[in-house]
Amino acid sequence: MNNRMLLAAVALGFGMTLAIPPAQAGAGHDHGEAPAASTGTPVPGVTAVSESFELVGRLLHDELSILVDRHASNEPVLDASLTVEVAGRSAVAAFHADNGDYSLTDAAILGQLRQAGSKPLTFTLIAGEESDLLSGELDVHDEADNAASQHGHGWQEYALWSAAGVAGLAILVALGRRLRNARHAGGAA
Repeated sequence: MNNRMLLAAVALGFGMTLAIPPAQAGAGHDHGEAPAASTGTPVPGVTAVSESFELVGRLLHDELSILVDRHASNEPVLDASLTVEVAGRSAVAAFHADNGDYSLTDAAILGQLRQAGSKPLTFTLIAGEESDLLSGELDVHDEADNAASQHGHGWQEYALWSAAGVAGLAILVALGRRLRNARHAGGAA
């Protein structure tokens, strides 16, 4: 009876193993190698949302590039009038039909936006018969913060740790030789 129960338990375990379906990746989940992590400098951005519109802006080298969509449908808002206000200064962001974005290139405002810190922005959007005010904050970190977040190691740091490792190894070898010589000297006397 015991052999029969053991055989039944093994058969049940084997059967349950066969009943488990293999793991399959769905669309967009290939379980392959993970993509390489980005190591570039983060681009400061701003988002603003209202009942009708949503806006995303990125502070690039020569412009504040802004995309505007309808909140409900995510449909792009093209060829509207967009004014950006920062610290009492305002300028119109020109629409670029080729990219579908709005570009703010006012040098004075861009200079203010590039300063480290958090800046409130107000966007006035007029799209046909609709108009809306959107507000958001652009947070720009200074270069020291960016360097700390990148946590890169320079060659000097590697050289220092390598030299410390070689020095530690040399000390261990010298101690080993000294102990071996002391044993041989003690045994000969």
